[in-house]
Amino acid sequence: MKMYRILLIFLATTLVCSVAEANTQQTVNEICKQTIDIKFCNGILAKATSPSLKDLLNVTVTEAQRISDDTYFFISTILLNAGNQRPVVQKCVDAYAVLNSSFTDALSLFNSGRYAEIITLMVNISSEDVICETDFNVPGYNINPMIEKNRDTKVFVAMEKIIGQMVSS
Repeated sequence: MKMYRILLIFLATTLVCSVAEANTQQTVNEICKQTIDIKFCNGILAKATSPSLKDLLNVTVTEAQRISDDTYFFISTILLNAGNQRPVVQKCVDAYAVLNSSFTDALSLFNSGRYAEIITLMVNISSEDVICETDFNVPGYNINPMIEKNRDTKVFVAMEKIIGQMVSS
């Protein structure tokens, strides 16, 4: 009889965990289908340690800030040897300085529990105006890596808007 109860508890726990996992995946799918790169979005949100919307937002703002910081460093390094491409690369550095600052502010807003302000901050980022041009050569790369970095940035902006709205509701 005791073994039967243990088995019943185990099965009930497994069922509850499966339902919670399915609900989490449904939420992640709902978020990611609204972005331009579902696979990238899913990869970021897979890093969440819990299924709560706040944890999904935490992962998003943290990763956005980290990757933005890396991108700013990357493009600043390219600027050092940009030669005649310097003006267009400088515009890219300037754009990522603004983005990096915005993503850092979003992380700070998250840590202060000011989720609605993250939405406002992301709405004020016009990806067409801020994302840099990619019509310059990057030594050592056949395809300019800023194309992918720009796409990732657009996904992060969308994710912060979407999840921020869900948390604030």
